[in-house]
Amino acid sequence: MGNPAVLATFTMVLIGFVNRLLIFALLLVITFYLPRLLPGDPLEVMVASEYTRGLNAGEIQRLRIHMGFEGSWLDQLAAYGFGILHGDLGYSFRHAAPVADIIIQPLGWTLFLILLALPIFLITGVACGIEAGRQPHGGIDRFLTGAMTLLASLPPFVMAIGLLLVFAILLPILPASGAQPLFPAQGMVAHAIQILRHALLPALALAMHEIVRFFFVARSEAISLSTRPFLLNARARGIYGVRERVDYYGRNIFPAIASRLSDAFSGLISGALFVEIVFSYPGIGLVLYKAIGERDYIVIQSTVLLLSVFILGFNWIIDTLVLLHSRRG
Repeated sequence: MGNPAVLATFTMVLIGFVNRLLIFALLLVITFYLPRLLPGDPLEVMVASEYTRGLNAGEIQRLRIHMGFEGSWLDQLAAYGFGILHGDLGYSFRHAAPVADIIIQPLGWTLFLILLALPIFLITGVACGIEAGRQPHGGIDRFLTGAMTLLASLPPFVMAIGLLLVFAILLPILPASGAQPLFPAQGMVAHAIQILRHALLPALALAMHEIVRFFFVARSEAISLSTRPFLLNARARGIYGVRERVDYYGRNIFPAIASRLSDAFSGLISGALFVEIVFSYPGIGLVLYKAIGERDYIVIQSTVLLLSVFILGFNWIIDTLVLLHSRRG
C-alpha cells in the first residue's frame, strides 16, 4: 500500500480537478442558453443588415444550418458540445473566419497585460502591506491604509479613465489607445519598447484594484508576524531593513499571497474586459464587447468558455501548489 498522506493528497487534487470539469460543463450550458434568451432571432437581425442583403429563402435556411440555429435548443447544445470536445470553437459568419482565429491573437494581448500587471500589484501591494503591518496604527500604517481604502472604492474602469485623462491627455507622456503605433518601428528592441509603452497605462489600471487586495492581506499577516518570538529575536540581534522585510516577513507571508493568486487571476480577467474598452486595447475584452453588440453568439460562447478554461485551470494549479506546500509543513 502507498503512503496514506500521498494518497490523501492525490485524492484531493483529483477531486479539485473533477469539480472544475463540472463547473466548466455548467458554464458551457449557461453560455449557450443566455445569449439565446435575448429578444429576437439573431439570424433575422443578421439578414436585415448589410451582411446578407438579397439572400433568398433557401440561402437563409442553409445559413441557419451552418450557424447552428437549426433544430431545438437541446439539439443545438449537443452539436455545440460535440464540437467543443473536438477542439472546434465554431465559425463566425460576421467575421467570415473560424472563431479560433478571431480570439487567439486578442487573447495573447490580454495575457500580456495580465503578466505586466502581475509584478506591479504583487510587489507594490505586498511591500506596502509589510511596511504598514510592521508598525500597526503608526503614521505610515494610517496613511497607507487610508489611501488603499480610497483606492478600493474605485472600480477598474474609473481608474482606467483617470489614468487615461492624466497621463495620455493632460500630460501626454503615454499613448492613449491601441497596442502599438500605426507605423511600428523597424528594430525589434524599438518595437518592443513601443508595445510596452502602449500597454503600461492599461496594465497600471488593471493592477490598481489588486494592489488593494494584496496590501490588506500582507498587512494582516505582517501584524500577526510582528509579535512572533522569532521576529522579536531578529530585531534584538539588529536585523532590520531589506533583510527583515524579505527574509522574515516576505517568506512567511508567501503562502497567504500564493493562495489568493487564483482569485486575483479571475479578477484580472474581469477587469481586463473594462480596461481594454477604455483604452481600445485589442484584447479579448474588446472582442467580447463587439461580439455582444453584433450578437455574434458563437464568438461570445467561445470567448467566455476559453476564459473559463484559463481561470479554472490556473485556479486548480494554484490550489494544488498550495496544498502540496501545506503538506510539506
